[in-house]
Amino acid sequence: MKRIVKYLIIPCLLMVSFSSCEDEDKDPLAPYNELVKGAFFRTIDNGGIINRTDVAGSTYFVTGELVSDNDNSGIDVSDVQMWVEFVDRSKDDDPNTPDDDSVEATLFETADVSLFTTNENGLPQYTFDVGISDAIDALGLDLNAVEGGDQFLFKIAISMSNGTVFDEDNTGDSVKGELFFASPMVYTGLVICILDTPPTGDWKITMQDSYGDGWQGSAVIATIDGVDVSSSLPDYWTAGLGGSVGDPLYSDGEAMVNVPSGTSTLTFSWVSGDYPSEATFQVFAPSGNLVATGGPSPEEGEIALNLCNE
Repeated sequence: MKRIVKYLIIPCLLMVSFSSCEDEDKDPLAPYNELVKGAFFRTIDNGGIINRTDVAGSTYFVTGELVSDNDNSGIDVSDVQMWVEFVDRSKDDDPNTPDDDSVEATLFETADVSLFTTNENGLPQYTFDVGISDAIDALGLDLNAVEGGDQFLFKIAISMSNGTVFDEDNTGDSVKGELFFASPMVYTGLVICILDTPPTGDWKITMQDSYGDGWQGSAVIATIDGVDVSSSLPDYWTAGLGGSVGDPLYSDGEAMVNVPSGTSTLTFSWVSGDYPSEATFQVFAPSGNLVATGGPSPEEGEIALNLCNE
């Protein structure tokens, strides 16, 4: 995989089609006008903190630009919707005493295309800003059912002027998964707890590389009162090539980060190097609780720590 020249794979359609290339009933020679064409909501930025200890102050946002088949003007789009869903990941797993407080997706906001503004790319742009308290109300969810480790899903649906609706179920994998389109249609917000002062003691970071040649520029950075401490797997390609690809030295590792008493601030962040799709990690608090996981292809930036049980 490494040091191998990779060929470019030509997308199955030059224009965006929301059907899979593998659909058996598709005529590969169908005239262009007969292809199902639509729009996608390319992500510009997204994120937010869902803090169980401050639900009222918690928000999640998604900013995107609308790319459509009609000269990218968006005039063939009627509106873009934001749906919210709650996933109870802290439910009782005992099948004899099920206690699943998950709530199916419900419509949160409908943004008419007239509300979009033209961005620097010349495309219609809009930001969905979801207050978590408002999302809980929309879902009819009991706040007491929300615990650390649970998830809120934020789902995009695009209504075309002809009545067609594109969402996660009928949008092609290439559109949802490829970097160019950057349109996953579903965004995940993890419920965490942020404490006034971080737990002190030895934090453990366990690291894996699925290819077995180490992290090539990737790292987990702990920042303790403004001082950075880096943790990374050795890089086989620049570490003297000792051992071999697949050697435990490059496949798995752990690092300890000591957070002294009196620490005011502590954050963990992911820095992405080459081949982040091979990298995974876990962060354990001094209590031994697993408080964060990442990868493959962890999202760059601050790592959300679930400290609700600390």
